Amino acid sequence: MTNKEPMTQQRREAFWRTYGWTPDLPETERRTIEEYWTDTEIEEAQHLGF
Repeated sequence: MTNKEPMTQQRREAFWRTYGWTPDLPETERRTIEEYWTDTEIEEAQHLGF
């Protein structure tokens, strides 16, 4: 049911980028994406095919 791939910073950033995240976004915008898409949320979304 879960992705066997470990959650790494690279995996997080790849997922966040699909929602407009880039390292050079203003901090408030970047943190909004990072805080919404936590590791658990990312794994659940990927399990559902997002």
